Amino acid sequence: MADFKKCNTFDSSKNDYYTQKIYWEKIAHLIPKDKIIYEAFLLNSKSKSIDYLKELGFDNVVGHDKLDFLNHDLPKYDLIVSNPPFETKTKTQILQKLCDLNKPFIIVINISCIFAKYFRDIFKNQIHDLQIIKPNGRIGFEEYNQNTDKLDKCKMPAFYNCYLAYKMNIPEQQLWLK
Repeated sequence: MADFKKCNTFDSSKNDYYTQKIYWEKIAHLIPKDKIIYEAFLLNSKSKSIDYLKELGFDNVVGHDKLDFLNHDLPKYDLIVSNPPFETKTKTQILQKLCDLNKPFIIVINISCIFAKYFRDIFKNQIHDLQIIKPNGRIGFEEYNQNTDKLDKCKMPAFYNCYLAYKMNIPEQQLWLK
């Protein structure tokens, strides 16, 4: 079993990348403004996702860098909007817990995960509640620079990501982003 407490130090090439504000902005119209949003995957991170979401008009965003999604009691929330770690063992545990919680979410995920056997095994009975939000191009990330104590934009990844929505009931015509 992967230890989520160490996820950001487990493999920094897979876990120390954070979603840039512009990529939250691209899906802001799909996220209800009257709900409590939980930014669930900040443990040990330098992500500014909560700040970005608040700047985009979401006033009720919860989460912090000491809360372990897999091992702690979760705060009260209506939906998760987040970018979980990409390391496969940790990601598999996260997806299983998200499925078990059975609450709405939108997460950033590598598109190839959707075709993996573990993905189908996890969502087997709830696969009909999933929607893929397709970005126009790749989703870019930022990483923490210890020298400047700031987040720097990374070069675009070689792989494609999408947003995975669960129980969001987004109209089909809105699933293709501009």
